[in-house]
Amino acid sequence: MALARTDLSAVTQIGAGASSAVVTGAGNTVFIKSVQFYNLDQSNEQNVTVYIVPGSGAGVGYGSTTNAIARIGLGTDDTFFYEPAYPITLRKDSNDALTVLNEGSVNNSINVYVSGDMEV
Repeated sequence: MALARTDLSAVTQIGAGASSAVVTGAGNTVFIKSVQFYNLDQSNEQNVTVYIVPGSGAGVGYGSTTNAIARIGLGTDDTFFYEPAYPITLRKDSNDALTVLNEGSVNNSINVYVSGDMEV
């Protein structure tokens, strides 16, 4: 098994009240080493919830309280790095996903960036 150190996602912008699967295990097994969050709003604090969602048949499932792993408070114009002690593994061909919910209620977005390794 060879691993490639890589960007596991492009910078993903998530609007207020929205969620997005920022990385999936579809195609390759991935090992998430860090997730970076940036609050674009300079006036409002922001909360985000991070989920590891198991695959749901042919598609990506939905985040819920049973698969939430972190709730992070971002200050105004703030950056936060989430770095688990051991990489989060999303299995190949399983549609497992790392999903992020922007809990904001005003028109502010967050940016999310994920890095780690991919099995090649």
